[in-house]
Amino acid sequence: MSCHDNLDLPLLSLGSDYKVEHYMLRLTCDIEQRYFSGDVYVFIKQVGSGSTLILDLKDLHIGAVEEVNANEEEVSILLDSFDKRKSNELFMYWTSKKERQTLDPHFESWCVKVENLQKKKAVLCFSYHTKPEGGSISWVLDNDGKCCCLTTGSLVNNRSLFPYQDAPTLMATWQLLLQVPDGFGAATTGDDRGFSTGMGIYFYTSMLLPLSTFALAIGKWKREEIPFHLELRTLDDRIIECRHPDYPCPFAQSDFGGPKIPCQVFYSNSCDPSLFKDYIPSSIEAIFHILGRHVVPKLDFVIMPSSVTCLGFASPGLILISPSILYGHSPMLARLGHEISHSWFGINIGPKNWNEEWISEGFATFMEDVVDLKMSKFSRRTELMELKAINRYQILKSDCQNVDPFMQSVSSLNSETNVVINGLHRDKTVSQIPYLKGYFFLVQLVKIVGLDPLLVALKCYIEHFHGCLITTTECVDFFCHQFQQKEEIRHQAQIWLYSSSLPEWKTEFSTINILDAQVTQHLEYWKRPRGSPPLFPFSQAMPDQVLALLDRLLELESKLIPAKSVRRLIDHYEPHLINADTYHRACELIVAQQCTRLLPMVREFLLQHPAMGAYLYGELVHTNRPRFQVVARETYLQLESKLDTNFKTIIRDLIF
Repeated sequence: MSCHDNLDLPLLSLGSDYKVEHYMLRLTCDIEQRYFSGDVYVFIKQVGSGSTLILDLKDLHIGAVEEVNANEEEVSILLDSFDKRKSNELFMYWTSKKERQTLDPHFESWCVKVENLQKKKAVLCFSYHTKPEGGSISWVLDNDGKCCCLTTGSLVNNRSLFPYQDAPTLMATWQLLLQVPDGFGAATTGDDRGFSTGMGIYFYTSMLLPLSTFALAIGKWKREEIPFHLELRTLDDRIIECRHPDYPCPFAQSDFGGPKIPCQVFYSNSCDPSLFKDYIPSSIEAIFHILGRHVVPKLDFVIMPSSVTCLGFASPGLILISPSILYGHSPMLARLGHEISHSWFGINIGPKNWNEEWISEGFATFMEDVVDLKMSKFSRRTELMELKAINRYQILKSDCQNVDPFMQSVSSLNSETNVVINGLHRDKTVSQIPYLKGYFFLVQLVKIVGLDPLLVALKCYIEHFHGCLITTTECVDFFCHQFQQKEEIRHQAQIWLYSSSLPEWKTEFSTINILDAQVTQHLEYWKRPRGSPPLFPFSQAMPDQVLALLDRLLELESKLIPAKSVRRLIDHYEPHLINADTYHRACELIVAQQCTRLLPMVREFLLQHPAMGAYLYGELVHTNRPRFQVVARETYLQLESKLDTNFKTIIRDLIF
């Protein structure tokens, strides 16, 4: 049982006697009034002995529920063919059927139930509109001040966007006809980029996925292709065994495409996507050569408004990126590797139990560093990867000090999956514990078996589990089967994946880590500054070294560093100009050392990078110093109209 039963996310559709096999959505977006309206057609098949269909929802207004008149053979014809499931002509046929029977649904806070259904296969239509309080959609202003909306990973998933069966095992295909206002464009998950019809923009997917992975972005953006300048690679003509439910699978056919994949970027006038466009092809090529063939047919990137409160959000074929990733002279481009890796880890292979999200996030975090390592020409890149791990452990340690202990175990020995334990807890939106515990499990595997053998095993892992939902047990068993060091691997899984506390992690380097030693040298200087401060000699490592230095200064037992020293340090390293991560850590130091004269820098950070500001708001308030608390409140009030509802709730709770 959970420690906070009222914060568990219920998965009520798991109790349904009918499974939705396919969705047809006709949606109209009113971007000025901030709502969607339309119809959802569900093609259902009886899987239980009862006669009740259950769909999950939250904060939706359903006006009518109807059964579309159709015989079971007609429904079967559509469901038995993936080609028919993506046909625009059949979409129009089904959604235009006039003969219908009105049904009497039963509404609960978290679901809608339709009882006493008579057929084994049927088509139901739910007419509805969204509500302003719904948490699935972020209605915000883009960086040019124009209205836009995005789905950015709500705690209630897509339940406030449309009614559906929201559980990892209840996978389906979908089609969408989307109407947007004149002058607006749309990007969604799915198999292609959509095409305009006289009635809207048409999208579809033929890949079986949980509908929680559906995402969209609507706005007035520019759009550019991302070119690849790569030579054709050797054909991979292997046919790889599939263990997943049937759907058109890229592993069931030869791979002719190599690393190239259709890519485009959407962005507002105030954004410069040039760095982004240069990095993406190289990152995709590096990931391809590690993990193998692409598992999604295209990748669209949307540079989100800075007011959206996440750094990145990956869904099938659509990746939303915060402009904070592109900030500074050494931007956090490696984060793009994290989001691209989610196509394999999290989308193509996902957790069977959503309480085990490390299966998605831990692998993607690990790949973030691996991809950066493989793309780098830096001679000390292995040492740099070790330094990144040190920095990540500091984040994990901070998270474990501030997050409810009941939320610190990232895997479950309990087979109960009818809820996501603490799935509605506010800490879920800010905690990186699943990311980092999963990451450190894989880092420990590198220590046990070596990096290159582990990367070979990861490709085998993809080919073995592609298209499947798995558990922690299956994942650990796979690596035990791949390597001889079974006891060591299981021991590390117990420490990092099943523990509800912070594991000890020793930074044992095989040789002297020069980069880490240089950080220690700089730390000693700032404890007792004399003469000119030292410089970090390697530009490629400098951002991570500055980050490590700031972390260690924050950890000093003697908390109070003279304000003059803090100002000198910031003038010397200019962390606010390196990237958003070093800027954030510099602001933490300013607040921790109560440097009043540097408060304008903190204010500017909160205005420029709202997605990274939640922790700082809390720290400003907890100083109990009026000038610091005023900065938190005034900055929030200045941003309030631009922020999405979920983030506003978190910040208001912290500062008022």
